Amino acid sequence: MGSIRQTYIKSTVDALLRQYPNEFSSDFNANKEKIEKLSSAQTKEMRNRLAGYVTRKLSTKGRKR
Repeated sequence: MGSIRQTYIKSTVDALLRQYPNEFSSDFNANKEKIEKLSSAQTKEMRNRLAGYVTRKLSTKGRKR
């Protein structure tokens, strides 16, 4: 079973991936730094959740479900 994420996290990540398609990778730490620069994540926890979701989306993008 997967974890359920808030709608805010999903919509923010989708918008960031549309605006900056080549900025993110499947590396969590690199994504954390990019999120901090490109987004208005107000807390450390929110930044980490956004970076984690970006990493998850990009690492499972090529996999078939």
